Amino acid sequence: MKMDEQGLPKAIRIPLFQVAMTLGTYLGGYILLAYIATALSVKYSAFSFIAMPLFLCIPVVAFILVKRYRDQNCKPFFPFPISWMISILMFLFATVLSCMMVYLYLRFIDHGALAAGIMARMELLMQSSDQEIAKLTDPAQIEQMKSVMDLMRQSITWFCSLPASGVTKQLIQSSLFWGNILSLIIALFTAKRLRSK
Repeated sequence: MKMDEQGLPKAIRIPLFQVAMTLGTYLGGYILLAYIATALSVKYSAFSFIAMPLFLCIPVVAFILVKRYRDQNCKPFFPFPISWMISILMFLFATVLSCMMVYLYLRFIDHGALAAGIMARMELLMQSSDQEIAKLTDPAQIEQMKSVMDLMRQSITWFCSLPASGVTKQLIQSSLFWGNILSLIIALFTAKRLRSK
């Protein structure tokens, strides 16, 4: 640790925005990869085995990025507020990057193919659920299954009817919500206190 003339520790300066933008670019690229795998899983079901682990590993990748920054810069301490600010800004920049790319894809390249694929998958799911409902004998179970399937149909139909900007807004809201929660958890695990000798 660097000391000043009086033997006291010097303040460590961390360029928060620069660090968060760099880490957010890496995390945004990873999230974009998860979005691509999810979009491909609508057409090719084999990609669903890749998409789910990619989404589940987003917090792990975010943690590794922040921890690697902390370790590579050899900071004797990494206070919780700094770790939290880097984490929350990293998720903000990752959200901007990934959602901007999703918007550009949906607006200029997709032309409704993703929504059509989701609706086709929903129809297959509805057909198989109708076959399962036909096997049931309890009227209460039949009514419950039908109400669940109707709710699912309404939700998917609503989502598929959204324009590119609407889908992007939904992604931004969910990404920022989960990013705020995950940034607190990541900051708790990556913060390093100054130990007295």
